[in-house]
Amino acid sequence: MVAFALWTAVPLLVLLTGHGVFNGAYGFDVPDVMQYMAFIRDAGQHLLISNRFDVVPDRHLFLDPVFAISGGIWRLGASIQAAQLLWVPVSAAALAVTFTAYTRRLLGRGTVAAAVALILAFLYLAPATSLSSWLHGSFTLQFGTQVVGEEMFAGAYAWSGGPAVAIALVPVFLLACERILDPARRPGNRSSLTYAVAGGLAGALTMWLHPWQGLTLLVIVLGLFVWDRDRRRYLGLVFPVALTLAPLAYFFALSHTHSSWMTVSRANDFSHFGSWLWVGLAPLVLVVPGLVGRGLDTQERILRLWPVAGLIVYLALDRTWFYHAFAGLSLPLAILAVRAGRRVSLPRVISLALVLLVTVPGLVWVIQQLDRTQSQRFFTPGEARALAFLDHARRPGPVLAAAMPLGQAVPAFTGRETYVGHYYWTPQYPARVALADQLFRGRLSRPQAAALVRSSRAVFLVADCRHGHPNLRALLGSLVLRSWRFGCATVYEIAPGSFQAQTVAPSGPRLAVHTT
Repeated sequence: MVAFALWTAVPLLVLLTGHGVFNGAYGFDVPDVMQYMAFIRDAGQHLLISNRFDVVPDRHLFLDPVFAISGGIWRLGASIQAAQLLWVPVSAAALAVTFTAYTRRLLGRGTVAAAVALILAFLYLAPATSLSSWLHGSFTLQFGTQVVGEEMFAGAYAWSGGPAVAIALVPVFLLACERILDPARRPGNRSSLTYAVAGGLAGALTMWLHPWQGLTLLVIVLGLFVWDRDRRRYLGLVFPVALTLAPLAYFFALSHTHSSWMTVSRANDFSHFGSWLWVGLAPLVLVVPGLVGRGLDTQERILRLWPVAGLIVYLALDRTWFYHAFAGLSLPLAILAVRAGRRVSLPRVISLALVLLVTVPGLVWVIQQLDRTQSQRFFTPGEARALAFLDHARRPGPVLAAAMPLGQAVPAFTGRETYVGHYYWTPQYPARVALADQLFRGRLSRPQAAALVRSSRAVFLVADCRHGHPNLRALLGSLVLRSWRFGCATVYEIAPGSFQAQTVAPSGPRLAVHTT
């Protein structure tokens, strides 16, 4: 737990050497943190969240308790960055407490084995993640192994909010289910109702905050039911399972509305399989000896069902970012790995070498990544002033900026829609990224630039400090009403009535952008 607490502070040490205005991206994935902060601001203003990563206004439909709390704190005067960062210590503490409780249940108290399991559960990151990067593997291999490794890496989730809380609640649900099914496990004279309520609330919040883990819980319960001969006792799980299912009904309703929530719920073309999957999962063969056992009690069965359930959810989904199904699996796999080490009686030197192999390279790689992308976590003073100007500008309307760094930050820091922002929530994201980059690098002709601006519905353009300094006023002519300079950043206001449905095909790659 001490090692995990120190690890949680690693990004802070990296950020202390940075320059500029911190944008709130404490965690590993900058676009996702920008998404969280956009949702926090929207929740603070409307309670229900919409998608502002597109120029078409979206309906306010989604309620999220974590974003609602942060949104309220933002409304009370905290910065949007602080409203997001408050979840870092909460996430770390929640993961530490519940992972420790689950590890103690299966490995006992005060043992070296439990400590090793916790280190693996918190800090495991597939060696293929770092090796594929250091050895300059193909893009597909690097991307795939990084996705698998990072999803299982609880140390990265500690830097987020709702997802980490959901992962921390999974052991609570599973321990509660065990005490409902096995009365001998209940301390004192507590009734099953206490655990039914606790398990139900944990399951409901897990499904609400990160539904991939909620689905995993449901598959585990189904697996237990099929495995067990005495199925009458599962009547005690009806209440917690029903509460866990409730948010799923809410998501189903959202997916059938005419909004962005319906769009992102559609099937996608992300790949489930590839050489990267087998390479990323290869170290898991080490846990196989730990699966062996006889006379398994309820929690021992859950331990073995948990990774299988996560894999089933991963394979069953053809929509959303189904890679999230791997999140949290480091906990059961770490316990099984320790059990495997005990069973095959490995010498301590070899055991230590294996632990270091699956933790240290990944930790080094993550620190390198944080350092390499440090500039993405800061705005220049001019960029920060430009965003503040848009936040207070009276004229409403969307913003067109390059995706990174400002396009993705527009919803959180200005409350406006953005033409290109988040890779999952912005329609036609790759095409829009390419078009915006070409515009702000001065690589579009005047007709192409004018067509892009008209089709984007943008009221303001923001040129950042990193894409060169093209004279967009000269390029766009009468489309620009006026402009403001903030150091190396510039805000351009587009003349009213300039919007017009257009299709623009810039030179170079064949790309098209259409209004949605």
